[in-house]
Amino acid sequence: MQRPNGRAPLPVIVVNDRYSLERRRLTLAHELAHRLIDTDSLDDKDEEKAANRFAGAFLMTAEHLLDEIGKRRNALGYAEIINLKRLYRVSGAALLMRLRQLDVISESTLIYAYQTVARGWRTKEPEPLEGPEESGQRERALRFERLCYRALAEGLISLSKAAELLRIPLAEVERGLKGPRLDHASGYRTRF
Repeated sequence: MQRPNGRAPLPVIVVNDRYSLERRRLTLAHELAHRLIDTDSLDDKDEEKAANRFAGAFLMTAEHLLDEIGKRRNALGYAEIINLKRLYRVSGAALLMRLRQLDVISESTLIYAYQTVARGWRTKEPEPLEGPEESGQRERALRFERLCYRALAEGLISLSKAAELLRIPLAEVERGLKGPRLDHASGYRTRF
């Protein structure tokens, strides 16, 4: 993203809030890897593998995951996978792949999981962390909102422009700018 006043470009990662929370978190970690990993010596396929491995390690550290599940497993149960998925806030498929990367489960155990308990998990998330009515509302990025309120407070944009940018009603933007006001006659705080 180009910045004013000749400042260095600012890298920005954007994810679609229509995807599941689990997928958004993995995508953000994956894209962060692309910014951090020196990929000059990697071809595209190896770069993607490295970014996926980084994302798994970033979201599910080896030490913690091994403490939770053990160093070697021959089988996994559905409830255990779902509980770990909730603990790490990742997809069930990502959790299984991370367990394979750490050699906690064998390739045959991974394949068996995808043929049985995890059938279809690559396309449909089991027991999602957020329901369809709240998609994109948990773990929301707030920088854009903060920048809008900053621009509003500094007089760089109008209330109506902030409402348009934030996609919320004008009264809600005004509350966000001014906060609750004190009703002088009663001494109680009221909202706009």
